[in-house]
Amino acid sequence: MLFEDGTGFCPWHKRDSSFRVVHSIKYATPRFRSPSSSRILDQDPPDEHVRTGVVIMECLHCRKSVVLLETAVPLPAAEAGGEEEVKTWRTMVSPHESPRTLHESAPAAARSLFAEASTCEKSKAFRAAGVMYRATVEELTKDQKASGDTLFDKIESLKGKLSDELVQDLHEARMLGNDSIHAGITCSAEEVEDVAKLIEEAVLVLYVQPEQKRPMRDARKARRRAQRTNSHHLAPSTAAPRTVASQLPPTTSSAARSLLGHVPVHAEEQPTSI
Repeated sequence: MLFEDGTGFCPWHKRDSSFRVVHSIKYATPRFRSPSSSRILDQDPPDEHVRTGVVIMECLHCRKSVVLLETAVPLPAAEAGGEEEVKTWRTMVSPHESPRTLHESAPAAARSLFAEASTCEKSKAFRAAGVMYRATVEELTKDQKASGDTLFDKIESLKGKLSDELVQDLHEARMLGNDSIHAGITCSAEEVEDVAKLIEEAVLVLYVQPEQKRPMRDARKARRRAQRTNSHHLAPSTAAPRTVASQLPPTTSSAARSLLGHVPVHAEEQPTSI
């Protein structure tokens, strides 16, 4: 059941998150009144009736809300004298569940294939979804300049960029597509959903995280350049100061050189000649 334990996939910021109930209506089933009075005909719906309610939950990360239609149906007891079971499920009515999308930092071709796969998934065309999710993985390996003749080899060549676990996850997507297109096997909704999330995780590592780190890396480079420039301007001069003696002709006596050896030459002064 959606958000059964207060956690689930947020349709707003596209990540698993925690939720809290902000409002709920236990009975949202229409109630009918007698034409001649204000008395509600079904004031207290009996337990055996199907119950329809509304639950509004708030994502604790992005603070946006989702509206769920909650339906509860009593089931007969499995054995005589036993307690009946109530089957409850929820359907999201707002926001309307849209196809999955990859982060905008992923290549456009891969995002297009992924959105098409998700459309198939939402339509419960799971074999078609498996094929398209496999095509998404192939497009990602192409964009990463992966080497190899087969998709298996291309995925293997990503070791180093991706952890061994993520590489294995991409193989899961590859095999799901192979089963769908070659063997005609229809996978479950959960298997298709898992593969979609694995692709999203690979995109996070290959594209989103490097994009997030780039501004910090550029800022560090700018700080280092500024520090080098400042240290260059502030560095003291190591050149020996010029004196009058250093500009005397070679024929000047040693006594005169000794006398003028510590007299500095100022920029506006002309060399002394004797």
